[in-house]
Amino acid sequence: MGNIVDFITGLFEVWRGQVSDPDKQCVFAFLLLLLAIDIARKGWRLSWSRRAVESVAATLAIFHINVVLVPAVWLLSEQLKALYGLLGIPSVPSTVWAGLPVWMLSLLAILAHDFANYWNHRVMHLKWLWPVHAIHHSDPVVNGLTTYRVHALEMLVMWGSYTILLTWLGLPADAMGIGALILVLHNVYVHVDVDWGHGPLRMLIASPRFHRWHHADEPAAYGKNLANVFPFFDWIFGTYRVPGPCRVVMGATGVPSNDVVRLTLWPLLEWARLGRQQLKGLRTSIGGLARDASLGKVGTLDTNAD
Repeated sequence: MGNIVDFITGLFEVWRGQVSDPDKQCVFAFLLLLLAIDIARKGWRLSWSRRAVESVAATLAIFHINVVLVPAVWLLSEQLKALYGLLGIPSVPSTVWAGLPVWMLSLLAILAHDFANYWNHRVMHLKWLWPVHAIHHSDPVVNGLTTYRVHALEMLVMWGSYTILLTWLGLPADAMGIGALILVLHNVYVHVDVDWGHGPLRMLIASPRFHRWHHADEPAAYGKNLANVFPFFDWIFGTYRVPGPCRVVMGATGVPSNDVVRLTLWPLLEWARLGRQQLKGLRTSIGGLARDASLGKVGTLDTNAD
């Protein structure tokens, strides 16, 4: 009984830490502001339709599941950091950044982070990592809270990629902290249900229209608009697609929308399915080779008989 109480107490402390974190408070305030704007634009009933309520409830449930799993993810990410340290990869000396203004270093941190994020995002749209990232695309009502609809394993993939791609830069902690807050706020912003395209700045700063096309359940949009902040990365690497206002269905075909239990287990379920497919294909290939070999032998015997 004592262990159960300690566990619940620990979860409460984690939650209280999240709520009292100034960065999180800033994000919560921003979400409330966006909600107020949404209600003012659409009216209460459209903003809080039954479908939207179900979507938000599922996202909040996934967020709290992640709160429970974060310690395990953190421990695994620490192991990745230890492995990175064993590689002995040289890093940029801190003296290189000395004297540069914080705003410039923060901008550099955001640029480097988005470059790394573009590539880990691109990898997560490939066959074997898509089951992890699909949870984020499962939301049928994309909104500011969709930012937090991510699987715990996706957090591990992201942290691991940042360890490999960004650690060597050795940027100051204060610049990284400011950059991280700006990134979170912008990430919430691009998920808002508004058709803002940023006009002449559309290639410089990602807009809600740009990112909604990324969430569009339309084959032509799959694997497009992978940058979180700077769309010019997509333009450079051939994954940019914004044909106009995004009025298509959101979500991901074949992925449960708001079934929290299935979404939590989805990577394991999909990997098992993919594994069975691979095994079936391997058996078919082996069977085909065996039949070819058998036919070859029969042909030889027939020739000798003649």
